[in-house]
Amino acid sequence: MFKSGVVNLSPAANDKGAEKRRRILDAARLLMLREGLRGTTMEAIAREAGMAKPTLYAQFADKEAVFTGILDALSDALVAGFDAGMAGPGSVAQRIGAAMAGKYGAIAHVIEGSPFAEELYATHSRVSSRFRALDARMNEEIVAALKAAGVAEPSELNRLIQAASYGVARKMIDEASVRAAIPVLCERLIGPELA
Repeated sequence: MFKSGVVNLSPAANDKGAEKRRRILDAARLLMLREGLRGTTMEAIAREAGMAKPTLYAQFADKEAVFTGILDALSDALVAGFDAGMAGPGSVAQRIGAAMAGKYGAIAHVIEGSPFAEELYATHSRVSSRFRALDARMNEEIVAALKAAGVAEPSELNRLIQAASYGVARKMIDEASVRAAIPVLCERLIGPELA
C-alpha cells in the first residue's frame, strides 16, 4: 500500500509522516465523496491536501492505495461497532442486530449524502483485503453465537443475515435508517429460529 523506502524511526519523523498521511486521506475522502472515485485524481488529492504530487506519491503509490488507506481507517470503526454489538446486552438476535448495525452504520456514516455513495459502496469490497478478513471473522462470530443459541443451521442463517443487512445498507444509505432497520431485520430473522 505504501511505497517502500528508507524510514526514519525518530518520533518527530513518524509524527510528520502520520500527519501527511492523515492530510492525504482526509483530502481524498472529501474528494471521493464529492467527485466519486473515478472523478478523483492524484493531482486533485495533492492540491486538496496542500502538498506537491511527489510528496503524495512518497506516501501512496496510486489512487487505489489511497482508497485502500481510507478503507483501512474505516475498518477500525467497523470493528468497534461490530464488537460492541456482539459484546452488548440482550438476546442473540439483539446482539447480532446491534453488531450488524454497528458495521453498516459506520459505512453509512462515512458515505451518507454523497452522490457517489453507490459507486463507493460497490468498490470497497473489491479493493480491501482487510475488509474480507474482517467479514470472515465477523461471520465466524455470528455463526458461533447462533450455534450456541441452538439454531439448527447457523451458517445458512448467517448468510441470510449478511445478505439482508447488506441489502438494507445499500438501499437506505443514511446512517439513522441503517442503524434502525438492521436490528429489526435481525430480530425477525433470528427470533423464529430460537422459538
